[in-house]
Amino acid sequence: MVNDLERLIRKAGRELMDYQVARIFKVPEEMTQTPCDFFGYTVDGRAIMIEAKMVNRPSLPIRKSPGLSVHQWNELEDANRANVIALICWARGNVCKTITMDMAIELSRDRRSLPWAKIEKRFSRSMEGPKAHLALLDQWLPISCS
Repeated sequence: MVNDLERLIRKAGRELMDYQVARIFKVPEEMTQTPCDFFGYTVDGRAIMIEAKMVNRPSLPIRKSPGLSVHQWNELEDANRANVIALICWARGNVCKTITMDMAIELSRDRRSLPWAKIEKRFSRSMEGPKAHLALLDQWLPISCS
């Protein structure tokens, strides 16, 4: 089942392809133990992995459900070490915060979860509006949302 966040990321993927910025693909739901929800590459050849989470809790558990499972966290960490743009898009209500794996690792130091309140406001985007889909990734890809 596709949720609102995944719908926005799919829409961003289609538009980013049209803008010749990146190609982003949804991993099919029927595949199990996948490394992420979306994958792709930028026009300059850099790989992209995106994990999308709609969790209304004030913190996103690490290495357990309903947060980032062990294999998701490990795959994002491995990809990050390989210079992949490894992103976590976490939506609560109509707000999404998109952070890199480097940021997630830093926020998780001495914790078993990522605290929503500790993610800087500048990484928050509304999930509503005509360019909301592009705004989710605007800090990590060369996109103009104006």
